[in-house]
Amino acid sequence: MKVAIMGAGIGGLTLAQGLLAAGVDVAVYERDPSPQHRKQGYRIHISNVGEDALAATLPDAVRRRVIATATHPGDLVAGFDAQLNTQFEQVFPVAGPDAVTSVDRYAFRRALMTGLDDVLQFGKQFTSYIETDEGVEIAFADGTSVTADVLVGADGVGSRVRSQLVPAQDVIDIGVRCIYGKVPLTSAVRSLAPEAFLRGFCFVSDGAGLGTAFGPVMFREPPAEYGDYLMSVLTGTNAVLGASDEELQAMDAADLWALVRRLVADWHPSIRALIDAGEPEAAFPITLRTCLTVPTWSSSKVTMLGDAVHPMTPAAGAGANTALWDAARLTRALTSGEDLATYQKDVVTNGQAIVTESLHNAERLFNVTIPV
Repeated sequence: MKVAIMGAGIGGLTLAQGLLAAGVDVAVYERDPSPQHRKQGYRIHISNVGEDALAATLPDAVRRRVIATATHPGDLVAGFDAQLNTQFEQVFPVAGPDAVTSVDRYAFRRALMTGLDDVLQFGKQFTSYIETDEGVEIAFADGTSVTADVLVGADGVGSRVRSQLVPAQDVIDIGVRCIYGKVPLTSAVRSLAPEAFLRGFCFVSDGAGLGTAFGPVMFREPPAEYGDYLMSVLTGTNAVLGASDEELQAMDAADLWALVRRLVADWHPSIRALIDAGEPEAAFPITLRTCLTVPTWSSSKVTMLGDAVHPMTPAAGAGANTALWDAARLTRALTSGEDLATYQKDVVTNGQAIVTESLHNAERLFNVTIPV
């Protein structure tokens, strides 16, 4: 069996590792010209669901590389108002030495690429597929094509595989914009940061729709390109941010970070100091999108995983972990001779429950109404 995976995100790479370990002929095609080409985020929370999926799917050498490059586990989730008065706090037992509870997206992807040099191709933009009696013919924007027995769409929220497989599927904009940033954890920043911000994920809200999440990324083994940092994600509607989508997209990174500084100008001095210490060139905006209903489909040769099938808001902290669950479940299906219809039923049922949870959480967290 030959499997072609569209997308070298964490779900597609995890699936490729599981299939390759089982002796399946697999190829991964990624539209970006390199792993560094496009900023996609910084810190990713890994839950027990995600960790179990990694343990079940990855070869031992790759699993050890993921552990080595993960972050030191935290023990706290907390919320504050804009003057750093505590709104809620939840403390967790400190995880074991090999636990993977959060990762840096870039370091994580690079770890998942371990041993995939011969199966991973960059600069390959999927355009369309045709199902035949023999399998699936897959066309790329550069004029090339390949054939496979199974095509897997792991190409994210804007999936082109999904647009052909389930053309009626709606993905909606919930009206929330995020500006991602990084604050290097220098000795000066460590001394001025609130203790909670260095212990785990913290969310600060002004109570009127503007919020900023902070998450520490303190590596076991840092990548060569950078060291420990504090992730910062400012959230709000266009009205709250005071900028349209067109204006946000037209801003360069320094302008985006200047906007963040203006928006928190009357917040607690510690927060302002953290933002002042951030890397302006690391800022970038994203639009939060989600499905309302996870689609069903009937193909026995084309399937999907992760955001390609169930895009969701980050408000449940489950998008990446659900993609890893999908990858582990699809690995089992493809290596056991199981009918893909069973996988598809499971991924829809599991994904719908999490999408629904994320929608409800997003309404509370971002102070928006989503037409569920």
